[in-house]
Amino acid sequence: MSRFRLLVPSLLLLLTTPVQGQDTSDVAFRVQVSDSVVVTASRVASAAQETGRRVSVYTQQDIQALSVNSVDQLLNVAAGLDVKSRGGFGVQSDLTMRGSTFNGVLLLLDGARINDPYTGHFLMDLPVPLSEIARVEVLHGSATALYGPDALGGVVHLITKTALRGRERAGQGTTAQVDGRYGKNDFYDVGGAVRTVSERTTVSAAAAVQGSDGQDVSVDPEGTTDLSSAVQTDFERRAATAAVSRDVGAATLYTRAGVDDREFGAYHFYTDFATDRAREATSTFWLQSRLTSPGDAQTPWQVQLFGKQHRDRYTYNPNVGANTHVSRRLRVQGQGSHTWNRVRATGGASAGLRGVDSNRDGVHGDPSVGAFVSLRWRATSRLTINQSTRVDYDPTYGTEPTPQLYVAYNLGPATLRAGGGRVVRAPNFLERFIDSPSNQGNADLAAETAWSGEAGVDVRLPANLSLSATGFHRTTDSAIDYLRNETEQVFEAQNLDRTTTTGLETELSFDRTLGAVGVHLDAAYTLLDASLDGQKAPSAYKYGLDGARHQIQSSASLRAGAVTLGLQGLWKDRLRDAPLATDRYGVVHGRLAYDTRLSGARTTLSVELRNAFDRQYSEVFDAPMPGRTLLVGAEVAL
Repeated sequence: MSRFRLLVPSLLLLLTTPVQGQDTSDVAFRVQVSDSVVVTASRVASAAQETGRRVSVYTQQDIQALSVNSVDQLLNVAAGLDVKSRGGFGVQSDLTMRGSTFNGVLLLLDGARINDPYTGHFLMDLPVPLSEIARVEVLHGSATALYGPDALGGVVHLITKTALRGRERAGQGTTAQVDGRYGKNDFYDVGGAVRTVSERTTVSAAAAVQGSDGQDVSVDPEGTTDLSSAVQTDFERRAATAAVSRDVGAATLYTRAGVDDREFGAYHFYTDFATDRAREATSTFWLQSRLTSPGDAQTPWQVQLFGKQHRDRYTYNPNVGANTHVSRRLRVQGQGSHTWNRVRATGGASAGLRGVDSNRDGVHGDPSVGAFVSLRWRATSRLTINQSTRVDYDPTYGTEPTPQLYVAYNLGPATLRAGGGRVVRAPNFLERFIDSPSNQGNADLAAETAWSGEAGVDVRLPANLSLSATGFHRTTDSAIDYLRNETEQVFEAQNLDRTTTTGLETELSFDRTLGAVGVHLDAAYTLLDASLDGQKAPSAYKYGLDGARHQIQSSASLRAGAVTLGLQGLWKDRLRDAPLATDRYGVVHGRLAYDTRLSGARTTLSVELRNAFDRQYSEVFDAPMPGRTLLVGAEVAL
């Protein structure tokens, strides 16, 4: 906590001081990678139409046009990505894709695995503010053959501004920005960033503080006279980061450090019991360093070392002592690539240690190693074949090979793609060792293994229209879920028999300038069907049937001169009638912004309306989501 008391005021003081130097705000924050080039689908920069995969890309311009105050709100726009939030405004969220549980989506920060080894519930405890994110790539479908275990449903890759630019440092100088928002329930969101670019070095720092008094929620104590009959959905979050990218000889060294502290009311985040009055506090420390060859190297290579520590303090109610869990991850990885005529080969290896120290669940640790080889063959001017094979060793499941094959066929305005492969997901420490009155782990859990396949088409239509459609299927053995023991009223972690997931993802986009008005429209529909092993009634499973059978996501952005209007809509219909979480709901968010200059500084004034129709809903148990919230804000770029 003390590091924020020093860091945030100092940074904000620096940002409000006039900055000397060239006005490079448009250059310094511009995304330098074309939308048609992606890195997540093959671990190296590749034309999207050659990967055989569906990858959604969101740039800095997309982020600024939307009504979002946290990364999880941004990801709610990504087609096919199911974000299950608790409390709203980024307090805590689970990510699922294509019917996976929240432990089946891999999250990368500048190419480094940031998933917590203890539980997927901490996936979005990000040690960087939203203002540092320059680009988001969402890889739909399994990717274990490239990234190792846990990439079951897909991969979300967050790319920061300093990491993205690499050696491209045109437009030298210093820039800074401050921004703030205020709204209902004393919601506040204040942040700032500073960035300096020289011929060989880029240095950046950013910090953000966010919080709210929340809303009062009446609960039924069910005869427990010593517990309050009301809970508060208050929260406070503080995040800060600093990064440097510097040319070192013919290579580029990139280093980032970041911290995130948050404290919040956690009523019914993990249980549906009447005695739940939970509060939780978490802290994250992140450090990564990467050495990369020049972008024009004949054999590009990269070596990266990164580590994470996460601390969680959870108190179920005032009558129960707190549980404290400290998880750690340290990992090193490297890769290289070379092209011979029509074939590009990429290979790499990784090794890591992970562990947890818990006063409730014990002290545990495991090593892991893995290696992969990926080949891209341009068989003809239209046909590209991508094959990858990875082998991982982990003491929780032994040695697992995970091959995959994807092909792309370019028809000019359309690209056909198809492929599939084998997937593995290791049980995490919580699933193996949790020992609480409501949940019991299983130290003998086997890893999930699956075969997945998909086929799709991307079409570029006249008038800047684009259409994407993908059908997918996955068969999973030993899927991990918690099953309710009706006798003891406790959820027990178990491996299920064979489960299947089938679905369809569609997305339609329109991007065009009509006279003086720039218009961007996006609409996505996802259909999902899942069946479990049938051993018990659907109500007995905690997560396996918690996804959305129907999900509609839409966004619109209109820009006319200095005025920008952004709208977002989300509608979900769950696979099952959940006992507490809202089965079917829709929400709409909007943002109106006006750009101007005040005393030479570029200034954006904004008004946001979240949950415009004041829909009362919950996404996990009955943890209440925020009602209608009006926010007013301003951003100043120096």
